[in-house]
Amino acid sequence: MKMPEGERAFPASLCERKWPKALAVTGALGSGKTEWVLNMALGFRDCGEEVTVADVDIINPYFCVRQVADSLREEGFRILTPPESTRWSDMPVIAPAVAWAVKSPGGRLLIDVGGDAAGGRALKQFSAQMKEAGYLLVLVVNPFRPSTMDTGGVLELVKGIEGISELKVGALVANPHLMDQTTAEDLLWGYRRVFEAGKALGLEVLYGTVSPRLVSQTGVLQKDSPLELWPMVRRMMLPWEEGYMWTRVDDRS
Repeated sequence: MKMPEGERAFPASLCERKWPKALAVTGALGSGKTEWVLNMALGFRDCGEEVTVADVDIINPYFCVRQVADSLREEGFRILTPPESTRWSDMPVIAPAVAWAVKSPGGRLLIDVGGDAAGGRALKQFSAQMKEAGYLLVLVVNPFRPSTMDTGGVLELVKGIEGISELKVGALVANPHLMDQTTAEDLLWGYRRVFEAGKALGLEVLYGTVSPRLVSQTGVLQKDSPLELWPMVRRMMLPWEEGYMWTRVDDRS
C-alpha cells in the first residue's frame, strides 16, 4: 500500500488551494474514483493536514476503501468504515462516525461514495451537515466508460447524483484510461473530452490524471493538455483488469 517516496508527486496547487472541509468523490463504475480518493489523501497528508477517509460505498463493498483500510491506518490516516459486522455486506450500512466527522473542527475529510447515481443515497443523510460545514462534490470521469463518453452522459450522471444526494456536483476530475493499454494520445483525447463536458456544464475540471508509466511524456502532455496534471499511482487491484469495462474510441472527431 505504501507509495515509494520518489513517486509522491502531486500538483503544488493542492496545498495552495482553499478547499472546503469535506470532499466527497463519486463517479461511474470503473471511473477510478477510489484510486483518486487514496491519491488525494496522500497529497493532503503531504501538505501537512490531518486526513480522515470515510468509506460510504454502498454499491460495491469489495472494491472500495475498506479493502485497504488496515494499510491506510498504518500510514496514519483515520479511516471510517461500516461496522465490522457489516463491513463486507452489500447492505446500505454507513459508519455513524461519518456524521460526526463532517461536523468536527479541523482536518480534512475525504468521502468515497459508491459508483453511479445510486451511490449518492449514502450522502443524503449527511447533506445538511455537509452544506453547513462546506463541501465539494467531485465527479471522477473516465471518458472511455460508455456511460460518460460524451457531455450528455456526464450530464445525466450529474443529474442523477444530485437528485439522489441533494448535493451539487461542484467539479470534475478527468481520469481517462484503458488500464495498461493507455497511451499518451488516449490521455490527451480524454482530457479534452472531459474539459469540453466541464465547460458545457459550467464545472471546473480540477486535474487530469496520468499514470506513472507515462510520466516521462508529461512534458508533452502538459504542453497540449488543457488541464493541470496529477500523476496517479494505482493502489488497488480491480475486477476489470482486462479492461472490458472500457471502450477504445476509434473515431475521435
